Amino acid sequence: MKQILFTIPLAASLLLLGAGPALAQAPAAAASDSHSSHHAAPPTPQSAELSEGEITRWDARTLRVTLKHGEIKNLGMPPMTMVFRVADAGVLGSLQPGDKVRFRAEQVNGAYHVTHIEKAS
Repeated sequence: MKQILFTIPLAASLLLLGAGPALAQAPAAAASDSHSSHHAAPPTPQSAELSEGEITRWDARTLRVTLKHGEIKNLGMPPMTMVFRVADAGVLGSLQPGDKVRFRAEQVNGAYHVTHIEKAS
C-alpha cells in the first residue's frame, strides 16, 4: 500500500512539472493570437535583408552553389567564398557562374542554405 501512495504523488508531480511550461506559455500565446488577428505584423528588417555576391560555381546535380560574397549580416559572416545548399535547382533558375546576385542565406541543421537568390541589377 505504501508503494501505491508514493507512486501517485510522484506521478502527479511529474505531470505538473511537464505541464508547467505549457501552462506558462498559454496566456502569452493567446495574447499574441488576439493581437495578430487585428493587424499583420510588418516584416522584420532582417527578413528583407539580402547579401551581395557572385556565383563562381553551380552544381545542379548536388544542389550546391559556390558564392563569393560580401558580409552576410543575418549570419554574422564576413566576406568569403563558400558553398551553399539549395532546396532544388529551380532556386537558381537561369543564373550561371559569373552572375552578380543578391541572396538570402540561412543556417539549417548546421548547413548553410540559400533560401532566395536573384540577379543583381
